[in-house]
Amino acid sequence: LHYPLRRQRQMCIRDRPDILLMDEPFAALDALTRRQMQDELLQLWDDTQFTVIFVTHSIAEAIKISNRILLLSPHPGRVKAEVVDVDGANVEDGSAGQLEREIHDLLFSEPGHTE
Repeated sequence: LHYPLRRQRQMCIRDRPDILLMDEPFAALDALTRRQMQDELLQLWDDTQFTVIFVTHSIAEAIKISNRILLLSPHPGRVKAEVVDVDGANVEDGSAGQLEREIHDLLFSEPGHTE
């Protein structure tokens, strides 16, 4: 277990927070370590069931970790869209890839633009 997350896990188990704010905690990690930390976070959440507000620029990471995703607009940062049906998305049946494309389109489509 990576040291910073081990320490967070110990604090979470001991202190039982209602909300844990994580602002891009895995952004600087290599792909393998990032995946391990995501899995560790999911296990920690499964054990404690606290609320996590997780900020990420990775659509795939948001899908893996979240059960609800809020998409923010650039300046000023406002909620552009909400995706609530995230739990059912998985890699094996292709639904995670489909959801990733849908989120990408929501983020980068121009207002009033239709195809």
